[in-house]
Amino acid sequence: MRKRCLLAIWLDAFRTDYLEKPTAPFIYQLSKEGLQGESETLLAFDGIGASILTGVSPLKHGVWTQFCFNPASSPFRWTKEASRLNRFVDALADKAGAVGQVGRAALNLLVLRLSRRIEGRASLHVPPMIPLQNLQFFDTTFHVSMYKSHVLAVPTIFDMLREQGILFKVFDGLRDADAFKSAARVDKKAKLVFVHFVNIDTVGHTVGPYTERIWKWLREVDRRVMRIVEEHQKTFDTDIFIFSDHGMLEVDKTVNILGQLWRSGLKEGKDFIVFIDSTMARFWIQNQKCERRIVEVLDRIQGGKILSQEDLKRYQIPNDRKYGDVIWLADAGTLMLPNYYQGMKPVKGMHGYAPGLKELRSPIIIHGEDLPSGRIQRTATPKDILPTVLDLMNMNTRAHVEGKSLLKYR
Repeated sequence: MRKRCLLAIWLDAFRTDYLEKPTAPFIYQLSKEGLQGESETLLAFDGIGASILTGVSPLKHGVWTQFCFNPASSPFRWTKEASRLNRFVDALADKAGAVGQVGRAALNLLVLRLSRRIEGRASLHVPPMIPLQNLQFFDTTFHVSMYKSHVLAVPTIFDMLREQGILFKVFDGLRDADAFKSAARVDKKAKLVFVHFVNIDTVGHTVGPYTERIWKWLREVDRRVMRIVEEHQKTFDTDIFIFSDHGMLEVDKTVNILGQLWRSGLKEGKDFIVFIDSTMARFWIQNQKCERRIVEVLDRIQGGKILSQEDLKRYQIPNDRKYGDVIWLADAGTLMLPNYYQGMKPVKGMHGYAPGLKELRSPIIIHGEDLPSGRIQRTATPKDILPTVLDLMNMNTRAHVEGKSLLKYR
């Protein structure tokens, strides 16, 4: 008998309605021959990937956004010594328009390289458009890759495989072309090949979810998935598990949340510290006398709302101050400008909104010669990926895992 191998392929931002024969004929055929379902995303950023790898919610693994408030241990805290210079550079960048934005990104890249050397952290990242004055307050949520050994509060699928002595390969953090070339080279000892393709997400942000460039890239991804499958089928009885983390919405509105706070007379740095993700503004109150006023201003801003305690619980968001004292979430299709990722540059597509929208849903596909076919009778979540992988590899699920194997819902 030939050995079995599982191909787990993560297609970032692959919407359910992308699964059509003209744009993704090979993946479409796999869905018709195997098990097909649909997944609903989480309101999380890096926390979605952590849930995929651990089978639990952000409440349990503790990861939510990429950056958190941590001034005492920030790898950028050394920039505080150049406070006056930072304020001057930030003011210049704001006044210089597009040229200033390019300059801000270049300076932040230089600060990143210096911080990596100072801290000795090769995996350190920086928000490309964050004001220099604000860097000193923030740190990344975790300091090494999630694929390393025991870096999260609970074991990942790869921790479990290491404990069992099962060989696996991971191709992530690479350009799609490099990930494809590496994954297409068959390792005869690997029982799991985990591949993460990110360019559907990258292109979707740039041009939006419904453009010719998206269709073109979907066809290219489909071709690459087919090639990886074909190469492994020459050596293994190959099972295929295709999933995504979220879909993508078209951006139809922008809101300048900082401008409205400034016009109210509130002072950034004195009354509050803020981190502006593309769809979310997280505030840390510095002047308790101004907290009520900050909330009142935020409540009046059209295009989003403050997340309540009930929202935090419903969306499984860790109630940890490092993620914010007050969190303002944009409505579906609304982009905050400026923000710390795109600066003042609008993009055409975005995710990171409250779950439940059909545009944020993504397909689940499970295919193998002796695996069942049909429809998965349950809406999946990222937490279900790990137990499904374990089930496909005939491994037992750990007691702490919250997700369920999707093979049980056919």
